[in-house]
Amino acid sequence: MPVDSILSPSGNTVEAYLGLAEGTLAFRPCELEILEEVLRDAFSDPAKGYLFVERQESGIIAAFAVFGRSPMTDWAWDLYWIVVGKSIQGKGFGRRILQDLEEVAVSLTGRVILRVETSGRQDYEGQRHFYLRTGFRETGRIPDFYEAGDDLVTYCKFIS
Repeated sequence: MPVDSILSPSGNTVEAYLGLAEGTLAFRPCELEILEEVLRDAFSDPAKGYLFVERQESGIIAAFAVFGRSPMTDWAWDLYWIVVGKSIQGKGFGRRILQDLEEVAVSLTGRVILRVETSGRQDYEGQRHFYLRTGFRETGRIPDFYEAGDDLVTYCKFIS
């Protein structure tokens, strides 16, 4: 598998991952705060169960995903974050990171249900289309979950 790091954060710092996410301009400040919390937990305590895949370009982190097993399940996984640097979006990095993540999950549990939650806001349309283009299907929606007009949208992908 041609990923640069699997299962744990590479030599990059929390700030490097967070900086990449901030540079995409895709996340609100409150979302970046949660990402920072997840990254700090992952770096300080691997037992928290956060797994990583990342890709680098010219020795610099270009894309990463944070994922983990869904508690109390045999083969379900949650995709918590997928981030692709703004300058390389649309060049297949997101699709490759997702494939890397799926290979790791399949190698560990055989069968996989991969779940992701995202916003229903208009400015998240690109993210929702990405999930649909990569084999996910919308499996749930809770209206006004985050705030008025901002639904929680759940997608799942089934891999065997």
